[in-house]
Amino acid sequence: MLRGWRAHRAASPALRHAFRAFRTTVDRMERAKASLVSAAPGQRGSKVPLAEALFGFELGLAEASAGMLAWRVPEVDEAWWPCREGLDEAARRAEALRLEGSPAGYEELAGVLADLLEPLQPFAEALQRFRELGL
Repeated sequence: MLRGWRAHRAASPALRHAFRAFRTTVDRMERAKASLVSAAPGQRGSKVPLAEALFGFELGLAEASAGMLAWRVPEVDEAWWPCREGLDEAARRAEALRLEGSPAGYEELAGVLADLLEPLQPFAEALQRFRELGL
């Protein structure tokens, strides 16, 4: 525990600030994801309409995108780019779904939701990079 605390304290102020900004970006992205998965039928069959869930997802992605530059520092630049591209790709896929129409059934909807979330995986690698840097 102390080792991690020392490493965190040893990180530069700029890197600590970048990590806080990264966490804010991830929080926004997680809210976007939660909005999207609210379209999946629950145990009782209730769900949010796909159009409403997709709107929340796109809005959350835009909010996450707005915070990207705040955590771009040289130490995590290699991890930053895939995250930037992932947000852009997820937004493109969401827009395509919005313009092309709704999936036909539960199986198709589950696949569509998974496809929309897939580009956001690089955020896990970015977190790992921050951890390697002691944060």
